[in-house]
Amino acid sequence: MDKTESLRQARQKLSDYVRINSLRYTQERETLLDAIYLTETPFSAEAMSKQMSEKRRMRVSRATVYNNLGLFERAGLVRKVYINEQVLFERTDRNVGVIRLQCSNCNKVTEMNDDRVRHQISEMRTRRFTMTGWSLSVYGLCSSCMATLKRKQKKLMNKDKEKNENRKD
Repeated sequence: MDKTESLRQARQKLSDYVRINSLRYTQERETLLDAIYLTETPFSAEAMSKQMSEKRRMRVSRATVYNNLGLFERAGLVRKVYINEQVLFERTDRNVGVIRLQCSNCNKVTEMNDDRVRHQISEMRTRRFTMTGWSLSVYGLCSSCMATLKRKQKKLMNKDKEKNENRKD
C-alpha cells in the first residue's frame, strides 16, 4: 500500500472514530495525523510537537499532541512502543510486527526482518485474545560496541600479564 492510500485510510478511520465517539474532527487532528503518516520511524510526542511547529508552521502544544496521540491509540492508528526506556509511538499500518535489535551500550536500534520469527508469531494461537500487532525487542551489543569491549578486555589482559611478569622478576 502506498503512502497516499495509507493516509487516506487513516483519515477515514479517524473520521469514523470521532463520529462514533461524538468528538470533533479538527484541523489540528488531521494535520497531526498527516505528520505521523509521513514519519517512518517511532517518534516521541515532544519530537512530533517540535516537527509540527517547525515544518508545518503550526503551533501545537505538547498537551494537544499527547491528548491526540492517546485518541489515535484508542482509534488504532498508532501504538506505544518502548525503546531504550522511552515511550515512543509508531503507526499501526507500517508493519504487523517489528523485530528491533537494541544495543544496551550505545542505545542504537536496528530493525530486522526474519520471516521465520514472523511466521512463528503469526501462527500463535491464544485463547480469548485477538492479536492486532506485535513488537519484539532483542537486547545485546552492536558490533561496534562489541569490538570496543574486546579491545578493552585485551588491553586489560595485557596489563595483567605485564604485572604478573614484573612480579616474577
